[in-house]
Amino acid sequence: MISFDPLRPYADLIRWALIALLAVLLVVLSYRWGASHWKGEYAAEAAGRAADNAAHAATIQRLADASAAVAAKAKAASTVLAQSRAESDSNYQKALNDAKRAEHDLAAALRHGDVQLQPQWSCIAPGAGTGGVAADAVQASAAGRFNSAARIVAAADADAAVIDWLWSGWKADRDAVIAAGCAVESAR
Repeated sequence: MISFDPLRPYADLIRWALIALLAVLLVVLSYRWGASHWKGEYAAEAAGRAADNAAHAATIQRLADASAAVAAKAKAASTVLAQSRAESDSNYQKALNDAKRAEHDLAAALRHGDVQLQPQWSCIAPGAGTGGVAADAVQASAAGRFNSAARIVAAADADAAVIDWLWSGWKADRDAVIAAGCAVESAR
């Protein structure tokens, strides 16, 4: 049969074309709506990430500044410690020299009779009659006592110098630790 209806053969084709066009429109519009929706989400996420990065950068900068301040404090404390130790060492050497000088001065004063030993330090050596020793043994014994007394005084002065040196070294270390901010409590 011959159909004389000119649009009838194309009606199915037009119907399928409209369905396809509607599907394409739905897909395109949904993509555009999804893209604009996700674009807003992306912009919010990017802004949040930028804010977090700025906060992290500020924290890192604060830490770097604090580290530089602590390093400066530690360097200053180290410099003060080195100066204090050098001063302590020079005081120690001076005290040792003073102890040696006091030893020689005391021995000379004892020999010249300017200073006398207390009775508990002046033991007299036995004379020639009891032990058969020469007559100048008393003088040798006195010189020995004088030198011994001078050495004892010098040793006591040297010990005091060592104690002062150790104390000043400990004090300088403690002050440096407190000045550098490393001490748990800095109450004195």
